[in-house]
Parts: sequence; C-alpha cells; structure tokens
Amino acid sequence: MHSLIAALMLTLVLTSAISRAGTETTAEQTGVLTPCYLPNLSDQISCGSVSVAETEDGEQTIDVHFAVLPALREKHAEEAVLVIAGGPGQSAMDLAGHFNRILSKVRRERDILLIDQRGTGRSNKLHCDQMDSIEQLSFDDQSLDIEKETRNCKDELGADLNGYNSRRALDDFDLIRKKLGYKKLHVFGTSYGTRMVQLYMRHYPEVVASGIMDGLVPLQQNVLAVGESVDHSMALLLDQCETQSACHQRYPNLRQDFQNLLGNIGGQTLLQGVKHPVSAEGAALRLTRGKLNGVLRLALYSQQARTLLPYTIDRLKLGDSGPILGLFGMTLSGLDLAMGMHAAIVCAEDWPRLTDKDRAQMKGSLIGEDMLAALDIACPVWNVAPKLDDFEKPLESNIPSLLLSGKYDPATPPAWASTMEPQLSHSLHVIFPNATHGVAGHTCANELIADFIANPDPEALDLSCVDKDKERGFFLNANSAAADQADKAEESKDND
Repeated sequence: MHSLIAALMLTLVLTSAISRAGTETTAEQTGVLTPCYLPNLSDQISCGSVSVAETEDGEQTIDVHFAVLPALREKHAEEAVLVIAGGPGQSAMDLAGHFNRILSKVRRERDILLIDQRGTGRSNKLHCDQMDSIEQLSFDDQSLDIEKETRNCKDELGADLNGYNSRRALDDFDLIRKKLGYKKLHVFGTSYGTRMVQLYMRHYPEVVASGIMDGLVPLQQNVLAVGESVDHSMALLLDQCETQSACHQRYPNLRQDFQNLLGNIGGQTLLQGVKHPVSAEGAALRLTRGKLNGVLRLALYSQQARTLLPYTIDRLKLGDSGPILGLFGMTLSGLDLAMGMHAAIVCAEDWPRLTDKDRAQMKGSLIGEDMLAALDIACPVWNVAPKLDDFEKPLESNIPSLLLSGKYDPATPPAWASTMEPQLSHSLHVIFPNATHGVAGHTCANELIADFIANPDPEALDLSCVDKDKERGFFLNANSAAADQADKAEESKDND
C-alpha cells in the first residue's frame, strides 16, 4: 500500500539463565528468553516469543515477539514496566532505544518489557510495499485509486484481519506476562497505546500496579476525531506566533498567508528542479493539498518541527519549496506503521462507531474530510468485523494512574484526558504548557514517570519540574539559531 494511503488513514513504541546485572533470571524466565540486540540499543538484552492463535476460530497460529530490558539491579523481580507503542501499528521493539532513554531511571530497579503487538514489527507484521521516496515526491495522490490499492494490499497480506484487534492483543500481553513470571505490571502507553493501558486496567485489574498514559485516547473517544485536534493545534500555533513579538513582527500576516496557501493549492503545484530532502538527488515535487496537510500535521507532532512552520508558510508564499521539502523528508521514512494492523484496528474499533455528527465534524476539518473519504472506501474492502462489545464504555478504576498531556498536541489534546479524570478516582492529570505529542520524549515527564512508578501515589508527585517546560520561539529565517534568538527575545521581554 502506498504511504500516501497511510497518511490518509493515519489517525492519528534465554535458553539458559543469563546474567542480569549480577543476578539470575527467575525460574519462570529460564528457557523463555534468549540473548538479542535491538535497534539503537548497544547492550545485549533478552528476547522471546509465544505462539498464539491468529483468530478465535482458526487453526492458524502466529508468533508474538517480545524483549526484556533487564533491570540494572534487581529490587523488584516480580514487577516489570510494560511499554505499549502507538500508531496503531508501531513496533515497540524497534523503539527500544527510545524507550530505554526515557525510562533509564525506571530501569535501574525494574525490567522493561517490550511487546511487538500482533501485526506489528516481528509479530507477523501486516505491511505492504511502498513506492520509493523519489516517486512519493512527484506522485499525484489526487489520482490514487484507494479501492484498488487497498485490494492489492489485502491480497498481498493474505491474513485474516479479524484476528488483530486490541482485545486479542491484550490477551497476548497477559500470556507473555505469565510466561515471564511477573506478578505485577506498571503499564505505560503512548497515544494508541493508552487505549491498551485502559483495556489492561479493565480486564486484568489485579495485575496492574499503575497505569501511565501519555497522550491519552479514552475508550469512549473515537480516535478519528484527530482532524479536529490538528485544527486546534494549528490554531494554537497561529495564536502563539501573534503573541510572540519577534514572530509577529517577522510574519505579520501569517494567519491570512496560511489560509491563502490552502486556497491556492486547491489543485496542485508541480515544482521542478528540487532536491530530494534525504538523498539530494534531482526531483520534482508535486505539492497537493493532501501532501501539504500531511506535512503540516506531522510537523505539529514535533516540538522542534512546529517552530519551522511559520517560516515554511512564508517561504511557500514566495515560491521557495526548500523548507517544505525538509519537513516532507520527515514523512518519507514515515512512522513505520504496519498499515494492515492499523486498518484492522481503525476499521473494527473506530470507523464503525462514527456518528452523523462525527462525520460532519470530520468534513469540516483540515484533514478530516480526506481521511473520512479514504476510510469509507478502504474499510469495506478490508471487511473487518466491528469489535466493540463494551469497548466504548468509559473506564472506571481506582488503580493509580498518571495522565500526561501536551498543550499543543495535534493528536490527543489535553481535553481528551480531562474527560477521564472523573472515572479514575486515584489519578493525576499533568499538562505540559509548551509540549506536543508524547511528552515523555521531550519534557521532564520521564522523571515524573520514574517517581510515580517508584511510589504510585498521585498526591505525592512533585510537579515543580513542569514549570521548566519553557515556551519556544519560532524560526525567523534559515539560521538554525533563529528559534533560540526568538526565545531570548521573549525572555528579555518578560524580564522588562
């Protein structure tokens, strides 16, 4: 399946006893794990897999793979921190380096457990071939036959997507927990992973020591409302530029320039003689409204990339494609989502519960209309049975819970997490005033997570570090120091 379809559908992580910082594995883990290495992680860790039924009524089995990043000193041998990746469709094991970094303090005393959810990574990844990155630049996504491409991808996969829903994945997770001998889990999820955290808290409450949700998607919240979230995040960016004197002075008409840009690119613009943002090869960029929206959306996810957006909009107004090409480079390697698994989740758990009101709101958002049109074509082709049951029922729990949000998050805004607070009687919701999506990766939230896991008491958490999440300035020119200069200008103004 072409990555452009992915952009439309996106809604949005021992054969014998092995040394673990001077201690031995538990008896349950002996024979389950083997030594292994994972991307962006220098130390040797331990990996394993379990064989599970692909569907409820089928005889076909698949292997679900997992990895254990062993605690540096074993103080809580019967506990682990289960990390659940987002997407849906990301591989937790491929993100081992990232999770090892943000959970380094946690790993001092507790194992980190990474599971490639069924359909992702090493667990029978459901993904189809994509066009190469040069083709993506010039490809006309407006002529894309979504139904045909979806059928081709479905035939290529040859899998029954009905076996790849969140509930079946949850049972895989707990099977692995039992196999490794853990009595309790601190369950940490980001974005779609927060949905899995809630399911764990609902269906296996006796196992969950604490739930940590970064960029929360409540079970009652349809993830396809992400279009509104993107609009809200973009509006906040425009407001922020207007309130920062340096940005407003440099881009006095940014709001109107942005609207003009969207209007002028109603069809498409072919820019010849550009350079590929990764390889620097000569290429042509066919800039369509869909591509532009996709680039803007992904840029809003990043605390750094969003500071480039005013400059990018301004340069596009002048016919300079350099900055947009740089941001487009972010989408070429993509989020590495397993699109078959992504479709299995979205088409079974979100698309079927779209109401008329939901559809009207999607059609009125920046990216929602294209996303809805793609899903309405693709989901009937995927033909995944709705998997709702009591899925939409809000979670009610007294399990200690930490909810983390970024004010500028374009996918899972703080308002989504706020709806959960009344049902989680032993919880704390922390909003980082200048953060985007996945706050544990770019704020002190990683410190809060470590402290919370060590002592799962929301009232005891020291939040003083949240004030250190300072506002960032926007790039005023191509100089890489421009954002820092803007920061200093604002700081100086505040001190006057």
